Amino acid sequence: MSRLKSGIKGRWTLKGGVVRLSLGSSPGLGSMRSIACLSFLSVFAVLTWGCGSEVDPTAGTTYTSSTRIEFQDIYVPDRLIEVGLLPAGTEVVSEVFVHNAGDRALFVEEVSLNHQSDPNWSILPESIPSTIEPHEHAVIEVLYVASDSQDTFAAMEIFSDDPDEAEKSVAFIGRQASGGPEARVSANIVDWGFQFLGVESRRSLELRNLGDADLYITAVELIQSESQPAFSITCPGASMGDCDWHSEVEDVLLATPIVPGSAAFFDLSFAPLNLQAVSAQLNIQTSDPVRPEFTVFLLGNGESAINCTPPSVEVVSPVEASFYHQWQELELTVRVFDQEQPPDSLYVELFLGGLLIENGFPDENGFVTFAIDIDDHSPPIPTGLQPLSIRVTDGCQLWGFDSFVAAVDFPLSAQDVDGDGFDPNQGDCDENNAGVFPQAVEAMDGYDNNCNGIIDEQTVVWDDDCDGYCEHDTICLGQGPAVGGAVCSGLAAAPFGDCNDSSVDRDNDGLPDGFSIHPEAAEGLNFIDDNCNGTTDEGTTFFDDDGDGQTEAVGDCDDESAGVFLGAVEWCDELDNDCDGTIDNDCLDQWAPPRIIGGVLTDRFQVELGSRLRAEVLVISSDENLTYEWQTDMDGFFDEPANGPSVFWNAPADTDENRAAYLQRFPSIMVTVTDSRGQSASGFGNVLLSQDVTTAYNPVVATSGEGQNCSFAAGGTASAPAVLLALLGLLGGLRARRLS
Repeated sequence: MSRLKSGIKGRWTLKGGVVRLSLGSSPGLGSMRSIACLSFLSVFAVLTWGCGSEVDPTAGTTYTSSTRIEFQDIYVPDRLIEVGLLPAGTEVVSEVFVHNAGDRALFVEEVSLNHQSDPNWSILPESIPSTIEPHEHAVIEVLYVASDSQDTFAAMEIFSDDPDEAEKSVAFIGRQASGGPEARVSANIVDWGFQFLGVESRRSLELRNLGDADLYITAVELIQSESQPAFSITCPGASMGDCDWHSEVEDVLLATPIVPGSAAFFDLSFAPLNLQAVSAQLNIQTSDPVRPEFTVFLLGNGESAINCTPPSVEVVSPVEASFYHQWQELELTVRVFDQEQPPDSLYVELFLGGLLIENGFPDENGFVTFAIDIDDHSPPIPTGLQPLSIRVTDGCQLWGFDSFVAAVDFPLSAQDVDGDGFDPNQGDCDENNAGVFPQAVEAMDGYDNNCNGIIDEQTVVWDDDCDGYCEHDTICLGQGPAVGGAVCSGLAAAPFGDCNDSSVDRDNDGLPDGFSIHPEAAEGLNFIDDNCNGTTDEGTTFFDDDGDGQTEAVGDCDDESAGVFLGAVEWCDELDNDCDGTIDNDCLDQWAPPRIIGGVLTDRFQVELGSRLRAEVLVISSDENLTYEWQTDMDGFFDEPANGPSVFWNAPADTDENRAAYLQRFPSIMVTVTDSRGQSASGFGNVLLSQDVTTAYNPVVATSGEGQNCSFAAGGTASAPAVLLALLGLLGGLRARRLS
């Protein structure tokens, strides 16, 4: 992206004496012969007017010895004109006011754009004046046609017969791709995972301004199913029922600019009406000319288990297997816990074998009690040793288990040492562990809890869905048995980290739900983290893989390159950077040397001894690492550090010695800009050192003399030969400078 350094162009001027000669660089000014003639005539005018004569030979007017004469004096108040962001093809005419602050007519010799100006800038010829009368002004019109892909620049040079400033420059910037606001959203997909009814959960979406101008949000639209309106934009810090976002927040959000470097935040709420998967689209329109619209997908109750840990459940009463008669009530109390969810949002189920007999939600402390009338329950609880299992499910659809044995009209064995309801004759394979008995829930503890001869199956160290991966990161003890159409083909090599090891077939495709989800799976456009890397749908059309703010779904034609997206600057790099279907059309050379527009610009032309002025330079370069070296050809010094696009220069001190040495001289302020490849460009500007600044236009003032002494604006005197030699010396210096 082009790097812009705003500033004001300097002047090619050389001057001396009362009538100061100042010549421009344009070939249109004529040959060196005509310049020499002009120099001689100027000297002749000095020698004949003001040395005892009160007649102005140019104007034919008689002056007294006290008359102050202001020669033609060009003044352009706007030296840097910037056109803001506009749709491509829009035409804008900028008016440049050129004043003549002097008492004589100003002859305009040439007005043109320099060779570095971009082609979408042009001067309207009919607006170029030939002469500007004293204390009048002219308006030069410059036509700008907005570009569709990049900032553009131009520098207009005005050559006149002003004895102080023969050349005046004006710089132009047309903003388009670089500069201005630049919008980015923090996520293209916001996924709440699984969530139960009656629970509201919020996520925050950030819209940040990475540009250098204010960004505005122009429209916000939430699109979702009318029958399943599970999502909403909420008011920060307020519950859903206490604030209406559209009436209390939206108008303020649209009217408030997002200043550069800051962000606006959207509080998004998900409160499902049922347990079905649901999605919505949030469309945000902005004033970013390159990325005017963002689409964010909102998902809930899907199958993602990103950043979730399984919940836990524990039977707290009774503490061990218990005897019941059929006419009694079986009361069972459990406590649940989850790191990500409040306890009262967890779902608890009580099973008899594989039969669900009770379910419910805990209280806010995580306790839930099931009271079952044994012979009157539907279905009834049969007699005998009945292992009951309790399963708790969280919002990510991860589970925790515990179990309990009820002896219904069946005497507990005296040989049941550990109190789990089973003795060795009834199949207990470890009488010293109450968590080990037939039909117990298997836990990852190194024991065969259910006494089936397999240790830790259906835990995080077991591959339940037969895809070769276990949920544990480094340990995988076994797999299977195969269910549905799955085939257990063997364990993969570590690491594992399966984020969905479910052997359940909820979608009825004949395979366990977790079979296609594992660390080596291919990521698909399904709003699921298929490869278990913590990111959903990367590499698909709905994910911004290269981080440039666009996805393929909204126009990015190469989502692996951050420099390629719809509306980007087209560089000459054999890529279709702007995604318009054509490679390197109207492209910019990304390795081109730095380009200086308009030279060095200063905040004023006349500088008093001992004063301070600001100098700037406008540089175009694709290189982010530019260095600036500032110099001057006269005494004086720059404020440190003088290594950026803008500096302050301090003129020599106002002393008697400096007045004699420096007044009416024209120091140059020069800068060399170098990129990281060693390529450089140079620019300079001139100022006039003076003792008194008499008007707002900084005119040059001539005062008629007495007798044979020629009086100069600087207060000094000079003989005719001295003036002539000075002018010839300046002419030689001018020629040398032009050729350098």
